[in-house]
Amino acid sequence: MKKILYFIFCFVALGCFCSAMCSDDNDGENNGNNGNNGGYSAEMFVGTWLVENMTVDGENMTPQNMLFIMNEDGTGLANDNGVTENNGFAWSISGDQLTITPRSGTNYVYTVNSLTENECTFSGTNVPMADFPGNVVVHLTRVR
Repeated sequence: MKKILYFIFCFVALGCFCSAMCSDDNDGENNGNNGNNGGYSAEMFVGTWLVENMTVDGENMTPQNMLFIMNEDGTGLANDNGVTENNGFAWSISGDQLTITPRSGTNYVYTVNSLTENECTFSGTNVPMADFPGNVVVHLTRVR
């Protein structure tokens, strides 16, 4: 059960980085919205992201060495400490809403709370892949 929750939390983290890079800071950093009414470009999410911190209902559920690899074509792969089998997903961004669709076909929608070139925080109301409800907050840092 613990392994399943860990896997689910990893997909949540992926959603964070995929969601959209936005920043509440007005310090001149590129927040990626390019003047499109709070929307973010998919290009901002392309890359490899490490799950630095994840909470579910306020409880720390941070997986160790969890990476989300976001590809330009809207596909992705969760790397759970080296395990990638059956961890593929699709992702898209619309405005500040990040949608992650794992192999189960269920869409999980997350709100991007902040996004810079190197960090992303997103939140939602369920853990992907398990339809496990909870207030989820994920913080990612860019690896590549």
